[in-house]
Amino acid sequence: MVVTGVEPYAFTYPLNTPLPPSVTRPIAEKLDIHLVRVTTDTGLHGWGEAWLADEADFAPAVETLSELVTGHDPTDRGLLWYRMASVAAGREARDTGPQGRRDFHAVLSAIDTALWDIVGKALGVSVARLLGGVRSPRLDTYVTGLYLEPEAVLVQKAKQIVAEGFRGIKMKLRGDLEADVAAVRAVRAALGNQVVLMADANGAYDGCETVLELGLALAKDDIYWLEEPFKAGAWGDYARVARALEPPIAGGETLYSTEVFHEAITAGAMHVAMPDPRLCGGITAARTICEVAAMRQVRVSFHNWVSPVALMASANVSAAMPYAERLELEGSRTGLAAAMLTEPPVFEQGFMRFEDKPGLGMDVAEAFISEYGRDIVES
Repeated sequence: MVVTGVEPYAFTYPLNTPLPPSVTRPIAEKLDIHLVRVTTDTGLHGWGEAWLADEADFAPAVETLSELVTGHDPTDRGLLWYRMASVAAGREARDTGPQGRRDFHAVLSAIDTALWDIVGKALGVSVARLLGGVRSPRLDTYVTGLYLEPEAVLVQKAKQIVAEGFRGIKMKLRGDLEADVAAVRAVRAALGNQVVLMADANGAYDGCETVLELGLALAKDDIYWLEEPFKAGAWGDYARVARALEPPIAGGETLYSTEVFHEAITAGAMHVAMPDPRLCGGITAARTICEVAAMRQVRVSFHNWVSPVALMASANVSAAMPYAERLELEGSRTGLAAAMLTEPPVFEQGFMRFEDKPGLGMDVAEAFISEYGRDIVES
């Protein structure tokens, strides 16, 4: 079996109900999704997803990286990952900061995930079993469903999420200490203590003293974790508040290399690492990050905001790896999963049923490709 091609796909999925804003984006009336399909000479194919900063980089990155995998056996995915990572690192070398120009890493992530999908399908086992086994037939979840809206709206939406059977909710913070504490307090008062509540600042705060004050206040509301109080890379500040605060500190969704995760974890910057399989380096890198985290007794909760393709990748790694916990849900609640996948995931009482099917356990519906596929933006 050899890889015969890597095909990039861009989709735009309109939302019936726009997603409210956060500090990192405006109101979202649509979702833009970028997938790759890796094909083989046996007829098997695999899917992966990329989290792009600039769509104009998509086709060139696919063209460059596909040359490294085409004609090779997908079971050599570890070797192929290192080849792609070497090229991606060269592309990133002229950029600065923990995020930089990340799109080659995003495409690497998508191709790597697709290779794992193919190998699982070829062997008739799930990616989770390729990673070592299935720890549980169901996976705990939480819903990112509370954005920057009035307190009364937040309370109403939180109650609706609970009514749907979910017992974990993440709410966005705006970077205003008084307003953020008041919003969290209002939601906690409405829900009681039977619901897990997370707070995500998306890097909106500057200065340790303010974050320490925020964390002390949120501890009174039994926050499960405080996510990204600072922008990524401020590991000294992260480590200081992680040592001082009761709520665990989470972060890492925008990081795109195993080396940066190793740096953050060994610095004591986070209690919960949050790699995104669309960016961190795919399933190969996600496994490494989980192993590094386990050695430091750091939990892992995969960031997953849009597509069910990334959700299925996250689910497979979470099902197999120690210290992996709750799956993030958002796109699955927009109707996207039902439209996009031939067999969408099933949720029961706040858990996702892990079906343990070959590969990622999914395929993208041809009807979705026809209806929502579009031309890729080029520079």
